Amino acid sequence: MLTAASVRPHVRCATVDDLDAIRRIYKEGIEDRIATLDASPKSTEEIAAWWSEHGGRYAVLVAEDKSGRIAGWASLTPYSHRCAYSGVADLSVYVARAARHTGVGSVLLGALEKRANENVFHKLVLFTFPFNDAGRALYAKFGYREVGTFKEQGQLDDRFVDVIAMEKLLKPFVLFVCKHNTGRSQMAEAFLRRFVGDGVEVASAGTIAADRPDPGVVAAMAKIGFDISHARPKLLDPALVERADRIITMGCDVEGVPRIDDDWGLPDPKGQPPERVFEIRDLVCKKAGELAKELLRPVLLNQGPLKWNPD
Repeated sequence: MLTAASVRPHVRCATVDDLDAIRRIYKEGIEDRIATLDASPKSTEEIAAWWSEHGGRYAVLVAEDKSGRIAGWASLTPYSHRCAYSGVADLSVYVARAARHTGVGSVLLGALEKRANENVFHKLVLFTFPFNDAGRALYAKFGYREVGTFKEQGQLDDRFVDVIAMEKLLKPFVLFVCKHNTGRSQMAEAFLRRFVGDGVEVASAGTIAADRPDPGVVAAMAKIGFDISHARPKLLDPALVERADRIITMGCDVEGVPRIDDDWGLPDPKGQPPERVFEIRDLVCKKAGELAKELLRPVLLNQGPLKWNPD
C-alpha cells in the first residue's frame, strides 16, 4: 500500500555558513552544462558578492537531507531594479548531482513559491535551456508556462544556444487532505474551484493511495451538476505541502502531514445511504462557500454573493 512520504528534505533559510555548499552545487550545475551559461566555477569572493545582493524579499533557501548535508538551494533575484517590476522575481533552483531525481527540486520550488507569496511577489520568471529536460518538467509540474524562446541567446562551449523564458502568476494555494482522497476532499476541491475560478489555486490529495472516487460521492455531485467521475485520487506530494498557503483536513486521521491549518470535522460519506451523502455534500459546499468568501472578499464586495447554494 502506498502512503505519503514521511521523510522529505528539510528546507530553511540559508545562512552565510551555507555558501560553500551553495558554491559546490552551483559548480556541479556549471560542469553539467544543463542549467547555466556560466562557464567557470565561482570563487569564494564571487559567491560572497552574490550573497550580499540577497536578503529581505529576495530569499535564499537550502534543502538539507536526513544527514544534514545541503542537497540543493533556491533563490529569488530581482528581475529588474526598476520600480515597475518590483512585483516580479527571477528564480533559480539547483540540486546537488547526487540528490537529483529524489524530489529535492520539487520541495525547494514549493517552498520558494510560498516565500514569494509571503513577500508579496505577483509573478515569478525563469530562464532555462530547451535541453534541460528535468528542469522543464519540474517547472511544468508547478504550472509555469513557456512564454517564448530566445534564439541563440548565449554561448555555451563555443556555440550559441537557445534560452526558454517561463513565468507563473502567483495566487493563494489551498490544499484539501484526507486519508484516501475519494470523497470529502474531492468534493471540497470541486466546490472551491467553482466558487473562486482562477483567483485561487486549489488541489486535494490523500495520505493513502486509492483507485477512484467513491461512487456514492460521484452520484451525489452529479445530481447538482458537478462531474467528478474522471477525478483520480492523488497521493500527497511533499512539494504540495511546502507551497500550500492553507492545508485543510476533512475530519479523518491523516499521517505524514506536517502542518494542518484547519480541520472541517466532516463525517465520512463512504458506505452511507444517498440521503446522508447528500447532507455531507451540502456541508462541504457550505464550508467551501465560506472559505471562498474569505479568500475573495475584495472581489465579492463588488460582485455580490456566490451564485449557487444547495439551500
